[in-house]
This record gives sequence, C-alpha cells and structure tokens, in this order.
Amino acid sequence: MRSKYSLLTGVIFIAFFLCMSIMVNGQSKQDDYSARWKSIDALVDKGLTKSALKEVNQIYSDANKSNNSTQIIKALLYKVTLQQNITEDASVKSIDTLEREIALAKEPAKSILESITAQMYWTYFQQNRYKIYNRTNTTNFNKKDIATWTSDDLHKKIGDWYLASLVEKKLLQKTSLEPFDAVIKKGNVRYLRPTLYDFLAHRALDYFKNDEQDITRPSYAFEIKDVKAFAPASEFVQYKFDVMTKNLLYQTCIAQIRWPAQLP
Repeated sequence: MRSKYSLLTGVIFIAFFLCMSIMVNGQSKQDDYSARWKSIDALVDKGLTKSALKEVNQIYSDANKSNNSTQIIKALLYKVTLQQNITEDASVKSIDTLEREIALAKEPAKSILESITAQMYWTYFQQNRYKIYNRTNTTNFNKKDIATWTSDDLHKKIGDWYLASLVEKKLLQKTSLEPFDAVIKKGNVRYLRPTLYDFLAHRALDYFKNDEQDITRPSYAFEIKDVKAFAPASEFVQYKFDVMTKNLLYQTCIAQIRWPAQLP
C-alpha cells in the first residue's frame, strides 16, 4: 500500500512540475519578446533604423518558426513603419509584403492582415491624392503597377480588402481581442468592441463612411434596370414595380422637380 501511495504521489508531483514548467516557459517566451521589443524601441529612439529593422526581421523569423501569429503581425507592422524612412517606394513594397503574407496566413491572423492591407492602400491613396486625381480611367489595361491606378481602382481595392477581412464572421465573433493585445491598442472602451469581428468591422466602417470613395460619382447617382420603367405611359401605370425600383423612380421624379429650381 505504501509503495502505491508513493508512486501516486510521485506521478502527481511530476504532472505538477511539467505543468509549472510549461507555464514558466510560456511566460518566459512572452517576457523574452517584451525585452526584445524594448531593445528595438531603444534603437528607434536613437535613430538607428537599420539596426532596429535587423532585429525586427529576426523576431519575424523566430515568430514564424514558433507559429506565433501575434508576434508575426507586430513584426510586420514595425517593418512597414521602419521601411518608410530608408526605402524608396516603401508603401508599395510594404503592400506587396503584406499581400504575400496573407497568402500564407491562417485565421484569424489572416483577417487582421487583410484589414491592415486595406489601411495601407488607403494611406497610399491619401499620400498620393494630388497625383491620382489627375489620372483618367482606362479599360482593357493590365494594371499591375499601382502607380497607374486611378482613384476608382484604389477605392475598389481598399473596399475589397476591408470586406475580405470580415468574411469569416462566425470565427471572428468567437475570437476575443486579448490574444492580440500586442498589436491592438486596448483603450478604455473595449467592452463596446469585445470580439475581433467588432474591432475589424469598425475599422471597415471608418473607411466606408468616408464620402471620398464616391468623389468621382455624384452622391445621388443611381441606376434603374427594370425596362418597364421606360415603357409607354399606358403600360407604365399598370405595372407593379418592386420596392427598390419604386424608390429609384421616386428619386428621379424629385430630381426632375428640383433641378429647374437650381438653375439661374
């Protein structure tokens, strides 16, 4: 009986020791990353951008080996920021880097990277707005070079990436923000956006509520596709339009009424 008791005690002790080792090692790895990021921040403060970038690339490599998606994203964000100071066409190269990473990433990190990529395109547009508005739209043209894109091209790309970041809705709604605290500012109202879906959806909304994405089109623009709307009056009055078409026809009538009053 005593030997059984001793054996059982030994097994419990070993299990407890292994559990504590895993916890300590996990905490140690987090502390290790924290110390490394502090070192990188110190290099940045001293203006040693290339040295900082070298350390960031090392963290990126280590995070990839351990499949630490949060640290991978943080390393990419640092890399994008630091490259702005030392690389020509840094924005374009950063976008290329993020798009390549998206092709390899798994959820939910992939959705975060898609949202960041949308933001990178939006930033590029804002930085080059004065050039972009002078370009004209083209058709049947292979637009691999972002330098040839028009505002419509860029806004479509931005919108597509933001929408892509929300595709995995159910998964994102089940994902809390805590695992990504290293790359997301916590703020004091996190309870209003408790899941990763809430966070990414609000990022997308911040873009879509901006009127500039429709600047090349009138805000009242609409298109009536139902051919019966253009039928002779005798047929037109007999036809039952759906709700959407009714609203569009109503807008057309209002526009026709108001437009003459706006003339001098």
